[in-house]
Amino acid sequence: MVFVIPAVSLAVFGAAAVFILSNFELWQCPFLSIFHVYCAGCGATRAATALLHGDILLSLRQNAVIIAAIILALMWYIELVLRVFGKNVRFPLIHNAKFYYILLAVWLAYAVLRNFIPEIAPVGTRAGLGINYN
Repeated sequence: MVFVIPAVSLAVFGAAAVFILSNFELWQCPFLSIFHVYCAGCGATRAATALLHGDILLSLRQNAVIIAAIILALMWYIELVLRVFGKNVRFPLIHNAKFYYILLAVWLAYAVLRNFIPEIAPVGTRAGLGINYN
């Protein structure tokens, strides 16, 4: 059951996400529309769409935070599963408060710098470039 419930949940969530992202028009970020500046989450939906289509590099370009969040979630889940099976394995990094402060600082710096460095800005928001997976 430890593996079945998350696998089924992930499959259902993935199928629903692919359906929604493929069939509905998504709105533009309100922060971007009002202030013409990328927020920390700008590109996250397009990053998730690219990731669901297997395009890891485009997902990183849209918003690198999605990949980092998935890696952290996997680390937490691996610890949980191993603990259920009696193994006390810990990843020291995810139990260190300083790590989260540093991660927050890097994320905020990334959110600011992507407004000034076009190479790390999300694709398809200002240049009118569409990403079509259909």
